[in-house]
Amino acid sequence: MRRFVFAFALALTPVASPAEPIQDFDWQLLAIDGLLVDASVTTSLRIDAAGQVTGQASCNSYGAQNGAELPAFSLGPIRATRMACDKLTEEQVYFDALALMETMALDGDRTLILTGPQGRSMEFVLDRLDSLTTCKTCPPTE
Repeated sequence: MRRFVFAFALALTPVASPAEPIQDFDWQLLAIDGLLVDASVTTSLRIDAAGQVTGQASCNSYGAQNGAELPAFSLGPIRATRMACDKLTEEQVYFDALALMETMALDGDRTLILTGPQGRSMEFVLDRLDSLTTCKTCPPTE
Protein backbone atom coordinates (compact mmCIF):
# COMPACT_ATOMS: atom_id res chain seq x y z
CA MET A 1 0.00 0.00 0.00
CA ARG A 2 2.85 2.39 0.83
CA ARG A 3 4.37 1.93 -2.61
CA PHE A 4 1.03 2.73 -4.21
CA VAL A 5 0.63 5.93 -2.16
CA PHE A 6 4.20 6.98 -2.97
CA ALA A 7 3.71 6.28 -6.68
CA PHE A 8 0.42 8.16 -6.67
CA ALA A 9 1.99 11.15 -4.89
CA LEU A 10 4.91 11.10 -7.32
CA ALA A 11 2.50 11.10 -10.26
CA LEU A 12 0.80 14.22 -8.87
CA THR A 13 4.09 16.09 -8.37
CA PRO A 14 4.29 18.91 -10.91
CA VAL A 15 6.96 18.52 -13.55
CA ALA A 16 9.22 21.51 -14.14
CA SER A 17 8.16 23.56 -17.14
CA PRO A 18 10.63 23.96 -20.00
CA ALA A 19 10.86 27.67 -19.21
CA GLU A 20 12.40 27.18 -15.78
CA PRO A 21 15.95 26.27 -16.91
CA ILE A 22 15.98 29.37 -19.12
CA GLN A 23 15.07 31.81 -16.38
CA ASP A 24 17.41 33.62 -14.01
CA PHE A 25 20.63 32.93 -15.92
CA ASP A 26 22.86 35.53 -17.55
CA TRP A 27 22.95 34.26 -21.14
CA GLN A 28 25.84 35.62 -23.24
CA LEU A 29 25.31 36.40 -26.92
CA LEU A 30 27.36 34.17 -29.20
CA ALA A 31 25.84 34.66 -32.67
CA ILE A 32 23.18 36.53 -34.61
CA ASP A 33 21.81 34.85 -37.72
CA GLY A 34 24.61 32.28 -37.65
CA LEU A 35 27.41 34.85 -37.48
CA LEU A 36 29.66 35.04 -34.43
CA VAL A 37 29.60 38.40 -32.69
CA ASP A 38 32.60 40.36 -31.45
CA ALA A 39 34.13 38.33 -28.62
CA SER A 40 35.61 41.45 -27.00
CA VAL A 41 32.14 42.65 -25.96
CA THR A 42 29.87 40.66 -23.65
CA THR A 43 26.21 41.15 -24.50
CA SER A 44 23.83 39.45 -22.10
CA LEU A 45 20.19 38.50 -21.72
CA ARG A 46 18.34 37.50 -18.53
CA ILE A 47 14.70 36.48 -18.16
CA ASP A 48 12.98 36.34 -14.80
CA ALA A 49 9.88 34.43 -13.72
CA ALA A 50 7.65 37.47 -14.35
CA GLY A 51 8.82 37.67 -17.99
CA GLN A 52 11.05 40.69 -17.46
CA VAL A 53 13.98 40.63 -19.91
CA THR A 54 17.09 42.56 -18.90
CA GLY A 55 20.71 42.61 -19.90
CA GLN A 56 23.77 44.45 -21.04
CA ALA A 57 24.25 45.31 -24.71
CA SER A 58 27.47 46.58 -26.27
CA CYS A 59 27.17 49.97 -24.58
CA ASN A 60 23.97 50.13 -22.56
CA SER A 61 21.90 48.15 -20.13
CA TYR A 62 18.37 47.41 -21.31
CA GLY A 63 15.03 45.97 -20.30
CA ALA A 64 11.76 44.86 -21.86
CA GLN A 65 8.77 42.70 -21.00
CA ASN A 66 8.12 39.36 -22.67
CA GLY A 67 4.40 39.52 -23.41
CA ALA A 68 4.14 35.80 -24.20
CA GLU A 69 4.41 32.65 -22.15
CA LEU A 70 7.74 30.88 -22.62
CA PRO A 71 8.85 29.32 -24.88
CA ALA A 72 6.99 31.95 -26.96
CA PHE A 73 8.81 35.27 -27.07
CA SER A 74 7.21 38.62 -27.85
CA LEU A 75 9.06 41.62 -26.49
CA GLY A 76 7.43 44.90 -25.70
CA PRO A 77 9.38 48.09 -26.28
CA ILE A 78 13.06 47.80 -25.39
CA ARG A 79 14.20 50.50 -22.97
CA ALA A 80 17.92 51.21 -22.78
CA THR A 81 20.24 53.65 -21.10
CA ARG A 82 21.83 56.16 -23.46
CA MET A 83 25.57 55.84 -22.99
CA ALA A 84 27.72 56.61 -26.01
CA CYS A 85 30.46 54.25 -27.16
CA ASP A 86 32.10 53.05 -30.35
CA LYS A 87 29.84 49.94 -30.53
CA LEU A 88 26.44 51.65 -30.95
CA THR A 89 25.99 50.21 -34.46
CA GLU A 90 26.49 46.65 -33.17
CA GLU A 91 24.17 47.41 -30.27
CA GLN A 92 21.41 48.54 -32.63
CA VAL A 93 21.82 45.35 -34.69
CA TYR A 94 21.35 43.39 -31.44
CA PHE A 95 18.23 45.33 -30.39
CA ASP A 96 16.70 45.06 -33.88
CA ALA A 97 17.25 41.29 -33.97
CA LEU A 98 16.01 40.81 -30.39
CA ALA A 99 12.79 42.68 -31.15
CA LEU A 100 12.01 40.21 -33.98
CA MET A 101 12.47 36.97 -32.04
CA GLU A 102 9.35 34.80 -31.56
CA THR A 103 10.43 31.62 -29.73
CA MET A 104 13.22 30.34 -27.55
CA ALA A 105 14.51 26.87 -26.81
CA LEU A 106 17.33 25.23 -24.95
CA ASP A 107 19.78 23.21 -26.98
CA GLY A 108 21.40 21.07 -24.30
CA ASP A 109 21.86 22.81 -20.97
CA ARG A 110 24.32 25.51 -22.05
CA THR A 111 22.79 27.02 -25.20
CA LEU A 112 19.67 29.15 -25.64
CA ILE A 113 18.46 29.75 -29.19
CA LEU A 114 15.92 32.42 -30.06
CA THR A 115 14.27 32.18 -33.46
CA GLY A 116 12.33 34.66 -35.51
CA PRO A 117 10.78 35.09 -38.93
CA GLN A 118 12.50 34.01 -42.12
CA GLY A 119 15.07 31.86 -40.33
CA ARG A 120 16.44 34.65 -38.12
CA SER A 121 18.19 33.46 -34.97
CA MET A 122 20.14 34.56 -31.92
CA GLU A 123 22.31 32.14 -29.99
CA PHE A 124 23.19 32.66 -26.34
CA VAL A 125 25.42 30.52 -24.12
CA LEU A 126 26.18 30.40 -20.41
CA ASP A 127 29.92 30.98 -20.92
CA ARG A 128 31.18 32.00 -24.33
CA LEU A 129 34.82 31.67 -23.22
CA ASP A 130 34.41 28.03 -22.17
CA SER A 131 36.46 25.74 -24.40
CA LEU A 132 33.38 23.52 -24.91
CA THR A 133 31.32 26.36 -26.37
CA THR A 134 30.57 25.95 -30.06
CA CYS A 135 28.17 27.84 -32.29
CA LYS A 136 25.20 25.63 -33.13
CA THR A 137 23.54 28.10 -35.51
CA CYS A 138 26.69 28.93 -37.48
CA PRO A 139 27.35 27.17 -40.79
CA PRO A 140 29.86 24.31 -40.56
CA THR A 141 33.47 25.26 -41.20
CA GLU A 142 35.56 23.21 -43.58
